[in-house]
Amino acid sequence: MGLLSGLIDLNKKRRKIMKHFLLIIISTLFSVTVIAEDLNLEKRQPDTVMNMTSLTLGDDESVINAEGDMGVYGRVYVTFRLTYDEDRTSGTVYGSGRGAAGNDIAVGNFSGRWEVIDGTVTMRHVVALNDGTFNLDIVTFRPVDRELIVRAYVLK
Repeated sequence: MGLLSGLIDLNKKRRKIMKHFLLIIISTLFSVTVIAEDLNLEKRQPDTVMNMTSLTLGDDESVINAEGDMGVYGRVYVTFRLTYDEDRTSGTVYGSGRGAAGNDIAVGNFSGRWEVIDGTVTMRHVVALNDGTFNLDIVTFRPVDRELIVRAYVLK
């Protein structure tokens, strides 16, 4: 029984790593400077405000937790994990979110890039949702305001 549960755990870890790897590959298709409007992408929903519920700063990684009402996804809870490049003003962002609308639960995992310009953190990442859809999210965050603006665009 112990060997079987160990193999199951190992298989789950491998799937999680592959999912993150796939998201990183997809997100690298988008240059950090690409703006969704330049690609003529359709918005998934109107721009949405989320509120930061916690911020944990670290030497290697910082974590932002946020929540908000996000239209088609209902009440959404998200964790953004930001790792640093050498200059510490940009890096990789990855994380996951859960949305509850009625009896439905939306699950999304994402990966991409972030940068700080003039006191604003901008995160650009590809989101893979459990219904098979993909979004390009552009999230801006001004720590002084504690608000995140989410712009979600349809990729699939």
